[in-house]
Amino acid sequence: MSVAVSGSSLIKRLEKRIDNNFSAQIELLQKLVKAKSANQYTPDLSPKDVPVEGKVAKLIYGEIKNLGLSPKRMGETRERSNVVCIFGPDRFRKSLILNGHMDTVEQTSTWTKKPFAGVVENNKLYGVGALDMKGTLSAYIFALKALVAEKVKLDGRLILEFVVDEEPGASSQFGTEYLVKKGILAKAAIIGEPGTGKISIGHRGGYRFRLTTSGEAVHTGFSAWEKKEKGRNAVLDMARVIVALQTIEMPYRPARAFPGRIPVFTFPTNIHGGTSINIVPDKCVAEGDVRLMPGNSDKQVRMWMEEAIKLHCPDVIYEIEDLVYVPSVEIAKHEEIVDTLLKNMMEVTGRKPKIAGAGPWNDAWMLVTRGIPTVAGFGPDGENAHGANEYVSLDSLKEVTKIYLRTVVDYLGIKK
Repeated sequence: MSVAVSGSSLIKRLEKRIDNNFSAQIELLQKLVKAKSANQYTPDLSPKDVPVEGKVAKLIYGEIKNLGLSPKRMGETRERSNVVCIFGPDRFRKSLILNGHMDTVEQTSTWTKKPFAGVVENNKLYGVGALDMKGTLSAYIFALKALVAEKVKLDGRLILEFVVDEEPGASSQFGTEYLVKKGILAKAAIIGEPGTGKISIGHRGGYRFRLTTSGEAVHTGFSAWEKKEKGRNAVLDMARVIVALQTIEMPYRPARAFPGRIPVFTFPTNIHGGTSINIVPDKCVAEGDVRLMPGNSDKQVRMWMEEAIKLHCPDVIYEIEDLVYVPSVEIAKHEEIVDTLLKNMMEVTGRKPKIAGAGPWNDAWMLVTRGIPTVAGFGPDGENAHGANEYVSLDSLKEVTKIYLRTVVDYLGIKK
C-alpha cells in the first residue's frame, strides 16, 4: 500500500539531502566532464569495441556501487556497456525509467573556456557535455543517493539507465535499444534532455540518406569528350536531381504535440564529386536530412524521391542509401508521468513549463513505440549544448535534481 508524500516531512528530508550533498554532486559532474566521451562516429560506422563512454561508465558504476547498490554493465561488448541500476521491490505494480546518454558531441574549435576542466564561474559549470547531458546524469545519481540515505522503500521499481551511442542519431543498437531488447521495460520513462521550459511529450522524427549519381569518367582533353562520344558528368546529373527533389511536397497530418510544425526536406546538406580538375567526374555523392511528423516514414520519403527523379530526370543513374530512420512519436498531454512531473516542477520552481513535442529526436522513440509513455525531454537549464562554452546552470541543476526525486516518489509511491 502506498502513502501520500507530497509536502510531507519525508520530502523535506530528501530535499535537505540534495542541498547538503550538492557540493559533492558538483564534484561528480566535474569528474564526468573531465572524462571525455566525445562520439565522433556516424550511426552506420559506430564500433562495438571502442570505449567511447568507458571513463564515464566507470565513474557512474563506481558512484552507484558506493551507495551499497548493485549496478550492472549491460551491452553488446564490455567496451560499449550501458550502466543500469534497479532500485525498489522485487514485486511491484509500477515502474519508472530515468534514461540519459553518456556520450557527447566533439569539442568545437571556438571554445574560450577550458572544455574539459569543469570550470565553475557565476554559478555556471562549463564543459563539453555539461548540459547535454552529464548534468542530468549527476541529478539521477544524487536523487537516488537521497533515497538510499533516507532508507526510502519505494512501492514501485526505479530503473536508472546510463546509455551509450545516442549522439550520432539516436538510432543505435548498442544503447537504449539494446536494453529494451533485453527486456528492460517500465510503465513510464523520462529522458532528461536539457531544459525546464518544456516538458517534451514527443519528438519529430528523421530520415537521413545518401544519394549517389553515376557517370563516366574521361579526360577533358580527349576528342571523345569533345565530340560527346564518351563521358557523363555525374556532378551535372546530381544538379538535375537536386532541382527535381526541390519539387517534393510532403503530405502530413497535424499533431497535437507539434502545433504549427511541418515536415522539412533538406537536400543536399553536403556534397562532393570529382577527382581532378581535368577529369569528367564519374561519381557524385550528396546527403540529405528530412524532419518527419507523426505518420511520415522513410519508405514514404524514398517513394516521393524516386517519383520526382523519374518525372524530371529519368535518364539519371542513381542510388539511394538509407543512413538513419527515426519515427516521430507523441504521447498524451495528460499521461500520469507528465502530470506528475508538471506538478513537481511547479512546486519546486513556481514556474509552469510548456507541454509540447521537441524538434530534435532522441531515444524516446525506442520506448514510446513499445507502449511506454516517455517524456522526451526535461532537464536542467543552460546554454550552448553542442557548441562552444557549453554550460549548465547550477541553480537549475539543484532544482531539477529535486524535481526528479519528487517525481520518482510521487509516481512510484512509498510503501506503508
